[in-house]
Parts: sequence; structure tokens; C-alpha cells
Amino acid sequence: MESKAIIGAVQGVTKKWTKQRKAEERQKSAEVNRRIRLTVSYRLTIKDVAYGCMEEAYLKASGGGRLPAHARQIMYQARPIIQGKTGQPLGDQYFCQTLLPDYIADYQPGWDVVFDDRGHFNEPHTETTIGLGTISVRNYLKDIAPPQFTEIGCRDFKLETNGPAQRFGAVLFVEKEGFMPLFNEVELAERYDIAIMSTKGVSNTAARRLVDELCGQQDIPLLVLHDFDKSGFTILGTLQRSTRRYSFKHHPKVIDLGLRLSDVQELGLEAENAFDRGSDWSKRQNLLLNGATEEEVAFLLFERVELNALASDVLVDWIEAKLDEHGIKKIVPDKEVLKDAHRRAVEQMYFQDHAEDLIKEAREDAAQVDPPADLEKQVRDVLSKNPAMPWDDAVVQIAEEEDD
Repeated sequence: MESKAIIGAVQGVTKKWTKQRKAEERQKSAEVNRRIRLTVSYRLTIKDVAYGCMEEAYLKASGGGRLPAHARQIMYQARPIIQGKTGQPLGDQYFCQTLLPDYIADYQPGWDVVFDDRGHFNEPHTETTIGLGTISVRNYLKDIAPPQFTEIGCRDFKLETNGPAQRFGAVLFVEKEGFMPLFNEVELAERYDIAIMSTKGVSNTAARRLVDELCGQQDIPLLVLHDFDKSGFTILGTLQRSTRRYSFKHHPKVIDLGLRLSDVQELGLEAENAFDRGSDWSKRQNLLLNGATEEEVAFLLFERVELNALASDVLVDWIEAKLDEHGIKKIVPDKEVLKDAHRRAVEQMYFQDHAEDLIKEAREDAAQVDPPADLEKQVRDVLSKNPAMPWDDAVVQIAEEEDD
């Protein structure tokens, strides 16, 4: 009897504990499911409300569509509406890098939206550097023109270029910004006549537009230097394939100069663990889509190697070997251009030989001319008609009108 009582007591306690434990597990499961539903609802609700007010926000930010509007300006107009209707906070990164670009990709509204620079583009020899942002790239592409020699009389006789013609024959894309001091030190761009683009990771739409119209339309190759990892292959892929964010109009010639498994093995580079999100299947499909081999995929599912694993001297030698392999070399124009350049150089030398006498004569002649008594008034009149003009240009205009 005593043993039965003990067993009964234990079973009673066990049943109560089991019942309580199952109740706690059900409650925990319900909490998890509720969080999932709320997260999905939050994302969907934010997107739905954002899409519903996006045009209104853009028109307010852009002065009725008359002026360019920065992505964050649109966000500030949309955020009160979105937060008011959803009761949820709206992060600027989620709006500017996901919601707004997705809306533009889905509806193609033709808006003049400006996104931040996410890298730089540098020409060799010209000291031209632009940020890889909407406005900078737009203005650079608009100003591309045939080269021309400076006028005789300028102190520095040279060929003025706007774009690649007679100046650079390829563009080197680097997925990191930190290498430019090294490239400048060894004069990589100048010795190979290449322009260099550098970004922080995957290129933005402004960078892809530059590649599309500069390399595709001007028919110059794009050389892509990237890490040996999933992100590196993604960067390579997005520079030659249309995506939701950008559709290529041309077909730029893209040459992969990035690290590959053969380079890692040949250079004896140290690998590190790869921490890419997603399933092995999705990572595998992405790598194969962007040009990795089966052997490379097997490596990259678990490990990766950065360009930073190469010492500076090794990196430069390795890049130069790649450039040589693909026939990238200095630009030398045809005979007619060279003959014209030589003739202009001789003209400039003649001018400089006689420049001192001409300058002395010009100064003596100018000293005999008194400026108008109302010069200040005339300058102010010119500036009132042309407010964007600097005052010294106004003085030149007045002097030219007096000489007519």
C-alpha cells in the first residue's frame, strides 16, 4: 500500500509538471508565431503605405517635379505619413536603399531622384575626379566631347580631353576605396592610361550608368577587380547584367581581373571563414550565375579571400601582370593626330619666344586706357542681369564691349 501511494504521488506531480511544461511550450510557440506575423505585417504595411504616398512625397520634395530631389528629402516627406498610418518607426536606410529604389524599379516614374555618392571615378593625367552619385555621373557623361588642343598663348600647351578619347583606353573597377593611395603612389593609372573606379561594395545605379554609357557606348573595356567571395562575384555580375535596379542599354565588354581560386593557390593566400547569409543552395546558385566554377563554389561555401590579403608590392605586380595579359597599354594616337600635336607644339614654342615683347607692349597699351568712371555701376548692372556670373567675368565683358 505504501509503495502504491508513493507511485501515485510521483505520477500526480509528473502529470502536473508535464501539463505546465506543454502549456509553456504552447505559449512560447504562440509568441514566436505572433512575432513572425507582426514582422511580416510590418514589412508589408510599410511598403503598401510607402507606395501609396511615394508620388506625393516626391512632388513635395522636388518643388512639384521641377527640381532634383535627394532620396532623403523624399524620405522626410513620406516618413510622417508612413509612421502615422502604421504606427511603426521608419528607418532612413530602409527607405532610401530599398523602398524608394524598388518603387522606381516597379513603376518607372521618370523622376529626377538623387542618391548619395558611393565611390569615385578618377581619370589619368587630367586630375578629373567625380563622385559616383546621380548628379556627378550625369554631368560627367553630358560633358564628354572630342579632344581639342589648348589655344596658342596658354602657358601649358596640352590636349584637352573630356572623356576617354585620346586619354584612357580602359576602366579599372575596384570594389574597395582604400587602394587609391597605393595606385597613386605607383602611378598605375598614368602608366597604363586607365581610369579607375572605386566603390564600397556593390555598385550603385549611378556607377552602372557610367559603365553602361562610358564603356558600352564608347566601346572601352571594363576591368573588374574584386575579392574572392560571394560578394565579389555578385559585384562582377551586376556590372554586366541588368537587374531590377538598373537595365543596361549597351553591352560593355567586362573583363574579370578579380581573385580566382587559381590565384589564391598560386599566391598561397590565407583564407578566412565565409559568413554569407542564406542557404548553401541559394549561395551556390548565385555563385554559378555570376561566373564561379564548381570547384570555386565548393571553396566559397565555407571560405573567402580578400584582396587585402596581398601585400602592396605583390598586389601591384599581380594587377600589372593581369593588365599586360589583357593587352592594356599606353595610348598613342594615329599619325594625323601626332602631326597636328607636333605642329601645335612648334607654334606654342614660337609664341613663347616672342611672348615677353608682346606682354610688354600689351601692358604699355593698357596703361593708356582709363577705366570708365562708372565701372562699379556697370559691373552691378551686368550682374543684375546675370546673377550667376562672377564679377571678374563682368569686367571682361565690359572691356570687350568698349573695344567693339
